[in-house]
Amino acid sequence: MHKSLLVLALLTSACVVPIPETQEMKDARVPVLPANPCESKSAGKCNYINAPVVLKSRAIRLKNRPLPFFRTAKEIEFIDARPNKWIAPSGTLTDGASIPKMFFKTIGAPRSREFLNAATLHDAYCGVGNETLPQYHSDIWQNVHRMFYDALRVDGTPAIKAKIMYAAVYLAGPRWNMPGTAPKMRAVPGLMVVTAPLTKGPPNTPLPQLIPEDMLLKAMQEAVLFIKSNNPSLRRLEAYLRKSEQGMLARVSKGAADNNQTSGPADSAAY
Repeated sequence: MHKSLLVLALLTSACVVPIPETQEMKDARVPVLPANPCESKSAGKCNYINAPVVLKSRAIRLKNRPLPFFRTAKEIEFIDARPNKWIAPSGTLTDGASIPKMFFKTIGAPRSREFLNAATLHDAYCGVGNETLPQYHSDIWQNVHRMFYDALRVDGTPAIKAKIMYAAVYLAGPRWNMPGTAPKMRAVPGLMVVTAPLTKGPPNTPLPQLIPEDMLLKAMQEAVLFIKSNNPSLRRLEAYLRKSEQGMLARVSKGAADNNQTSGPADSAAY
């Protein structure tokens, strides 16, 4: 008994030693959103290189995707406000939309030359069929979706329309974990203790996997009304979307908790 208490005392009083940060962890640090978005072209940043997109003629059909895909015939680049270079290499697969299918009825399927450059760049970093590209998931999803907005604006999409499209990809577009977002580890003699994640903020799981579709559709309708009524700055819009997301996640969590409370003992006989 005394020996067990002594071991416990040693463990709890031991100095916590952080595991040294590896070069891989340092390389995984990704700069977060630039302070200001692109709203128009400018010298040295907020500009395209080698635009417009040129597509090969052969259409490619993918399962469960409503629109045909095409491969790019040449590379296209975009410089954002940081400035940071984004590249969609030759052979990038794109359907020219980027808007989640669930929002087609709410805002339409914006598939036109006006959006093609931005959609192709966005697809290179998170679009289906591009998983083997070096660009794919090479930046955090927040930056990739912001780049989509910047690229739309630089290509001449009106601010209201670009903000609605940005809201759509924020609420129902792809999200992913990046290297370096794993939990921190502390070394304690004989133990490995998990502490807080390296990054905090919205979940990296796509919201359609966490939130019912009808709730997301309602949130998108409300976001469209908010944007059209206020034409908010992008920073204000991002704050609005984050608050909307938090509210939905809280309601889903509360609903799950209420269901557990009402169905616990009565359902146990069924198992």
